[in-house]
Amino acid sequence: MLTKSQQETICSKLGRVKLQLLYKASIHGFTGAAFHQRCDNRCPTVSVGYNSSGYVFGGYTKQPFSQSGQYVHDDQAFLFTFSGEQLIKYPVTTPVYAVKMMANSGPYFGEALVLVNGSQPIVYNNPGNYYTFNAAQMHGNNLNLTECEVYQVEVNSELEKPWRPMVWEQQTEMMDSIKSYSPMTSSVSQIRVLLIGPVGAGKSSFFNSINSVFRGHVTSQAIAGCSTTSLTTQFRTYSLKAGRGGKPLPIILCDTMGLEETTGAGLETIPIFR
Repeated sequence: MLTKSQQETICSKLGRVKLQLLYKASIHGFTGAAFHQRCDNRCPTVSVGYNSSGYVFGGYTKQPFSQSGQYVHDDQAFLFTFSGEQLIKYPVTTPVYAVKMMANSGPYFGEALVLVNGSQPIVYNNPGNYYTFNAAQMHGNNLNLTECEVYQVEVNSELEKPWRPMVWEQQTEMMDSIKSYSPMTSSVSQIRVLLIGPVGAGKSSFFNSINSVFRGHVTSQAIAGCSTTSLTTQFRTYSLKAGRGGKPLPIILCDTMGLEETTGAGLETIPIFR
């Protein structure tokens, strides 16, 4: 239920990360058992509660959940609420009591905030016990949950921006140079390019990509996909055309079966001895 903007706001407080949903009470159940089944030993996590008044609030911990009944130290833990798209944080004041691992409840932050308390769709609320916050500001004093979610915080490997600038204007120039290409030998009107490689190397997909570029729309003339054996079963030649109904280009791509280790399978290579 977190909007993309809310997810980005939470992640901006945690570094280059993304959120992966682990537990959703309306699907998995408003019980401590359902929560622990899906969330134990997972960390860090962001727990989020929603109520009928429209409040979105919760907490973060870097510690893995368990059912030990013990408090766990976490100096990075905090509670939060959304005011519009703005995130208001309430840092833990007594880190040694940051999170309590209770079997019959959902996320249990100190003695201050519990989501899915006692396996019921309700919130336990006690400001000042290891976290200081304004209850009216956090959830409007509405302690009935309409939803509870727990997200695992994962490292985001996606780049913030492309690793190199792409000047797509070069595409037209490259296509024009291929269209106007002429073999050095006048007796040869078209050159042939042999595509060869192991199974799954992308030979057929390469042709489909080139063909799609010149046709101006996505095509799948050559059979392509994932398989342990070659999807291409025979040698085939493919002509390229400049657009729909256009003239043939001075290039022919020759597709082959994939190279396989098993004898008698795929394209066989015959060594030539001199």
